[in-house]
Amino acid sequence: MSMCTPRSQRRRSLALAAITTCIFAVGVRADDPPAFRGFWADAFSSGFKSSSQISSLISRAQTGNYNAIIIEVLAYQDTGASGHGAYWNSSIVPKASDISGGIDPLALLVSQGHAAGLEVHAWIVPYRYSTGNPAGDGTIPSNNFEWFMVPLADMGGGPAKVDGKYMLDPGSPDVQDYLVSIVQELVTNYDIDGINLDYIRYTQTDAGYPSDTGYAGSSLARFHDWTGRTDTPSPTGDSEWDDFRRQTIDEFVRRLRAEIASVSSNPQQPLRLTADLICWGDAPGSFQSTSAWARFQNWRMWMEEGWLDAGIPMNYKREWNGSEPIWYRNWVDAALGWRYNRHIYCGQGNYLNPKADSVTQMAYCETAGADGFCNYSYAATADENMNGSAEADWTWYSYVASNFYTDVAPTPTMPWRVPATATEGTIWGQVVQPGTAYPIERATVQAGSRSIQTDGNGYYTLTLVPAAPGGTSYTVHASLNGCDNATVDGVIVMPGEIVRVDLGLCPTWAGPGDMNEDGFIDADDILLFTVCAQGPDATYAPAHVCANGDADDDFDVDTVDMANFQIVFGTP
Repeated sequence: MSMCTPRSQRRRSLALAAITTCIFAVGVRADDPPAFRGFWADAFSSGFKSSSQISSLISRAQTGNYNAIIIEVLAYQDTGASGHGAYWNSSIVPKASDISGGIDPLALLVSQGHAAGLEVHAWIVPYRYSTGNPAGDGTIPSNNFEWFMVPLADMGGGPAKVDGKYMLDPGSPDVQDYLVSIVQELVTNYDIDGINLDYIRYTQTDAGYPSDTGYAGSSLARFHDWTGRTDTPSPTGDSEWDDFRRQTIDEFVRRLRAEIASVSSNPQQPLRLTADLICWGDAPGSFQSTSAWARFQNWRMWMEEGWLDAGIPMNYKREWNGSEPIWYRNWVDAALGWRYNRHIYCGQGNYLNPKADSVTQMAYCETAGADGFCNYSYAATADENMNGSAEADWTWYSYVASNFYTDVAPTPTMPWRVPATATEGTIWGQVVQPGTAYPIERATVQAGSRSIQTDGNGYYTLTLVPAAPGGTSYTVHASLNGCDNATVDGVIVMPGEIVRVDLGLCPTWAGPGDMNEDGFIDADDILLFTVCAQGPDATYAPAHVCANGDADDDFDVDTVDMANFQIVFGTP
């Protein structure tokens, strides 16, 4: 078996390699072309649970000339076992119980990783809650059992396992808000370089049904509202139900695209939003024939719409086994064909292969034009005996530096997120009912040729909005059947940047003083009120516009009503 080493002619002495690493750490120069060189460090192995583990992790990353570490800070949301709980100081999720020395693992890793020239990404599994019964956990989800989805056979009977775990319902607006709050906490409180989403899908087709059939926010209840149906759809073979379950995952991904970019306090902006993508078996010619599509993970659209900065196909194949080498290459080619104008980092299973075979696979990705690589995993680095038993072979790190990552390299920039090179921007926001702030679902929001419908919390995200170097002005429209359109003019979209535009739709009357019935008592009402305030001798019929200023219901607008107007002005 030959060893593929495309840069093996550029060997450096150990001393020069050390010097180069130090230079790279302060951002002065790097010898290899930009590429994402990451590995996943999971929550169930040695890696980041003590100061000494973190020191070893960073040292090995430097030895291997890696430039990014993706650490699993949230694998489960309970603390029932090792690997469960938050590996950061969270006010939302209980802290993991297997951390040594009272450290904040994420904070320590960010500090030391950045000092070593490494990006640090927070890897989360959003929907997976626990393996044990969530009752009595004291967490937010455990106090809201209606947030859990169940298989069809368990519908309405309270939380039940899906694929052996208790899982949150992806379509619940409450769940989406809760999960967004976790990401907001990570991005706001830690100078991380990105968020990595794993298991961002349904784990089985018989899932998505409500644990509480009376819960109006379940995926099934929302499906009924969207389609007008009242039946319980089958787990398979119902295209409307399948598409809606895909939509529930889409909503979370696209909202994070905006939420993460909007945290201006993080000095690492622009942060990378990445997701771990299904690519089981061989690559078919159509995305609708993929295993990802069957598990309601429409990652091709995520790439095409620019919701992800990078996709990481989990292309874990054995180089030495039957057809798997061909499948590996077919998936690399397919993923790059579905890259559009974003990045693809090849997820490679070094835990399945001898070290030389891992390098062979990574070399194929490089030649094919991938934007980088991500090995699974940090602690399970090789299967030298090809017997299905992964090893913690720490020599992998010196091996990959000698045979593939022969020099340091920077991570690739994201031209679509950099104002100097971007040609597009993003508009996002929330559509609510004026007067109540109730979120408006299924409203269509449009700017130029870009349009999308709001989610269950009223949020929308318009990506790929063309933007000229000095900014481009747009009119943002929101519409919903049965309501007057809402419009905001003069929205300036800058290249590579994001702008928030909230809209009010389907207003309710805010009460006496809301002269124009837009749900607000504001400056727009002053002139109308002044015209109507003619004193007790001027009476108005109940249907007259001036009746909207009659606070005491005496059919005129006088000093009593003026006093009320001054009190309520500026509401809701």
